[in-house]
Amino acid sequence: MAWWAIAVLLASFVLSNALQDGDFSFASYYNDHMVLQRAPIKATLWGFLRNDAVNNLVAVNFNDKKYDAVYIKDTPRMYRWKVTMDPTQEGGPHVITATAGNLTLTLNDVLFGDVWICSGQSNMHLAVRQVYNATAEIADAANYPDIRVFTADLNMSVKPEIDLLGIAEQWSPAGPASIGNTTFFSATCWFFGRNLYDNLKYPIGLIASDWGGTPVEAWSSPDALKKCGMKTKRSQKFTGPSDHSVLWNAMIHPFLNMTIYGAIWYQGEANSRSPDTYNCTFPAMIDDWRAKWFETTNKNTNEMFPFGFVQLAADGKENVTVDGFPEIRWHQTADYGYVPNVRMKKVFMAVAMDLGDPDSPWGSVHPRDKQDVGYRLALAGRAVGYDDESLYYTGPIARIAKAGTAGEIMIMFDRVATSGLEVRSKIGFEVYCYKSGQPIWVLTDVKSKTGNSVVIGNPCSEGLRTSHVRYSWREDPCVFKKCAVYSGDLPSPPFILPVTAA
Repeated sequence: MAWWAIAVLLASFVLSNALQDGDFSFASYYNDHMVLQRAPIKATLWGFLRNDAVNNLVAVNFNDKKYDAVYIKDTPRMYRWKVTMDPTQEGGPHVITATAGNLTLTLNDVLFGDVWICSGQSNMHLAVRQVYNATAEIADAANYPDIRVFTADLNMSVKPEIDLLGIAEQWSPAGPASIGNTTFFSATCWFFGRNLYDNLKYPIGLIASDWGGTPVEAWSSPDALKKCGMKTKRSQKFTGPSDHSVLWNAMIHPFLNMTIYGAIWYQGEANSRSPDTYNCTFPAMIDDWRAKWFETTNKNTNEMFPFGFVQLAADGKENVTVDGFPEIRWHQTADYGYVPNVRMKKVFMAVAMDLGDPDSPWGSVHPRDKQDVGYRLALAGRAVGYDDESLYYTGPIARIAKAGTAGEIMIMFDRVATSGLEVRSKIGFEVYCYKSGQPIWVLTDVKSKTGNSVVIGNPCSEGLRTSHVRYSWREDPCVFKKCAVYSGDLPSPPFILPVTAA
């Protein structure tokens, strides 16, 4: 072959292997201003490389160290590359570069801190600009440039997606623009993260991935649903964001390759019409998220990462028991609210039933007081997720109900703050009175308080037996935002207890 023909072939080979824009990239949610997970957890970086360019090995350079990527073939055209970095202490800003062949990618102004996923339905989606004192809260965000925020776009899929299908807000330092003036960043996510930062004093990354009106089944993988006897439709079509697994596929699964510290959740309203399965589907989802993040990040995300949630707030419908709100709250409380939590470790709860807002312009199911929600959630998160044993965060927990000899019932609480038990209202208690074929719940009042116990009347008439007592079993159980039992300014969650003999 003539020398010029060899030269042409060689030039053609070189040109065909030269990378162009789009042939080499980070995953969509790696960008300037982001937060990567701090030590002792190892942060991960990943992206895409053109299939026929795998000889252009990807290398990440950070802190004078080079990390060579590993590869996973995802499609006939693209490989996925991935790097696990050494643990990096909190702080920054840092510059990280990734190279492949003739191309270099750069991430600027990267901080290391704790990364939290914020998910759920409309009460997680409700934006900072929609809450009480929104103007002042948005202006105050300028004081928190080391909190960085990111919002996934609303998308659904019939299959697990490798990367996000869309981004509503790319990583941005907190400030008036990113928190509310031009965006709709989640208020619960923001106030939770702001409270964490005020106490931890290092960078916090907040990822909002939520969709209003959606049930827990949409955020659950087929594996999680299978544990509760539910099947995922195998159709290549979907009818909406409430379909099984479609939001897991599009809005959670893509994040599994990113190491995180924890997750918070505000959801349950969409399951209130059929609440009986929630006591399986919710813990199954938590277990599954943890297991899959742990596995996909090669054990770098903690297999028991902290998971917090907001117990359903009042819907502003006083004395209404329909819609299953009390049942959803009870499933949440019974499974997670008790301390120590034997069933679900590292799960924490914020009670919000006294934060109702019947005048909310967004509907009474969407209370505007997300500041208190974020405070209570962060308080519990610091205690459970960061092992701060000095904090009181639960509210009083009812343990025992005993029938007295004078037609009264004593309810004993533990997890009471040093300030003691406080009774702010006499209402909210009901006693289950029954005889064969005639059970009925009867309202009763608080008669007195002694130490860490309250005494309520026993309204069961002669000839009826007393079996159980329940508390705050209403859609809006707290009149004028005031429940009956508090401690340390935190309300007791709802409960049902059997009444034992004195």
